[in-house]
Amino acid sequence: MYKVAINGAEVHYLELFRIAVSESDHEKRMRSIHNVRHEVKMEWLKLQISDKETTGMSGSSNVELLRDMAELAMDAPEMIREFTQTVGRYEGANGRGNERKLNVAEHIGKQVLLSIREGTFHGVQSDFGILEQVRHDAKDLGITGARDVDTLREIWKTYRGVVHLGIAMDEFKNAPDWGPDVLINAEMIRRTLSQNCPRSHKSPYVDPKCQIYFPYNPIV
Repeated sequence: MYKVAINGAEVHYLELFRIAVSESDHEKRMRSIHNVRHEVKMEWLKLQISDKETTGMSGSSNVELLRDMAELAMDAPEMIREFTQTVGRYEGANGRGNERKLNVAEHIGKQVLLSIREGTFHGVQSDFGILEQVRHDAKDLGITGARDVDTLREIWKTYRGVVHLGIAMDEFKNAPDWGPDVLINAEMIRRTLSQNCPRSHKSPYVDPKCQIYFPYNPIV
């Protein structure tokens, strides 16, 4: 399991972190998360400096803020370029990017959660299992790119370790602002997926080794 602590500033930018984890492999995800953190830090420093300008910029702490901003600005162009590429892959051409794949994976995750909560513990890849259910859902709803079980299997394999974040965000979609409760919910979902097994199986729905854990750390 991989740990990505979200601080008090970053928790308000969870949509950017969801875009970051839409990358297709762990190395790209972690690099994109690093880029998002850099951007959030820049925005946070801008707000801090703006507040200081109102009251005066004297003092060693203010000099430190300016120094931090200067250091971050040196790396900004490259990180902005990289995250722009991530967003491009997320959106894709004609809506066929990683966003759609992540949406499908999160739908699979929701069906797994429903099966666990109802106590049916359906298999994911078995005949008449969850992937087959999702395939029928996609056909009925006219969703392209999710009508083939082999495609769904590959999507689930790619994103099963990160779907808990997006599912938790969706459950809080009507909240006025993202907050720690979203991450608490994401952790509950992560544990549910990694601590329960399909009926007659010994392996969990999601191996915790492939999951990203998003604890909340209020300190910026």
